[in-house]
Amino acid sequence: MNLLAGLEKFGLKTDTALDITKEETKKKKVADNDTQEKQVMTEEDYLLSKEMECPVCDAKFPVLLVKTGKAKMIGQEFDLRPRHEGIDTIKYDVVSCPECGYSAMTKAFGPLSTTQRKWVREAVCDNYMGDDRSPKRTTYSYEEAIDRYKLALVCAMARRAKLSEKSYICLKISWLRRTEYKLLPEGTEEEKAYKNEVKEEIQGFYQQAYDGFKACMSKESPPYYGMDSNTLEFMLANMAMYFKDYDFASQTVSRLLTSPNTNSRVKDKCLNLKEQIAKAKKTAAAPAQPAQ
Repeated sequence: MNLLAGLEKFGLKTDTALDITKEETKKKKVADNDTQEKQVMTEEDYLLSKEMECPVCDAKFPVLLVKTGKAKMIGQEFDLRPRHEGIDTIKYDVVSCPECGYSAMTKAFGPLSTTQRKWVREAVCDNYMGDDRSPKRTTYSYEEAIDRYKLALVCAMARRAKLSEKSYICLKISWLRRTEYKLLPEGTEEEKAYKNEVKEEIQGFYQQAYDGFKACMSKESPPYYGMDSNTLEFMLANMAMYFKDYDFASQTVSRLLTSPNTNSRVKDKCLNLKEQIAKAKKTAAAPAQPAQ
């Protein structure tokens, strides 16, 4: 029986047997193909090249940026370090001019005042010797990304950027170094020595970020380089746990839990963190056991 009989008057062919499941099967195959494509995507697939103009020397140059909406976020680490599928997006959040060395985080790479340009030229550009790595590279290694962030930090200090911006750069350097550390081999003495250097940098930049963000709370008004007060305080509480600053962590969590401005999602996380703080303080206060 032709269930679609009658549609001939509209010029449609209806002489085939009706099977509404065919379309669904086809969609499933397409979805399966999409999944296969995602599995073989390389880091380059998430990136695009865009031309930028330097606000210091006016040079035009290509930069690698993450395609909007391309990278799927799959989670966060304890201090809100984001994780994306297939790519570490943090590597691509600095724009660096290959001609004069001026660098800044993407959102801060914009017009500068005459005085700021003068400061940057004196602190960076007059001494910059260039980057001999190919400008046509299709991805950034962790080493390259960290170099760019360090340049951005020096430039931020030169142009008298807000403390929150400088703290955020330090935080991102420590995040990148932390990820790099997990990937490093340590077979030879040279590899072990380099891994120890990376570990020291993680600690140093993380401390700078922690101290800087704590100072921001009294020196700046929110948002703190894009973060609201609750986000920053929750992040600081987690960072305090890392440094075993349990009193600060406890005070911060208590303030968030009692604040009417803290949303329920953050409060749930704070309750979990409160338990962790209590356990950590108890362990720290426990007397050392005598050696057997």
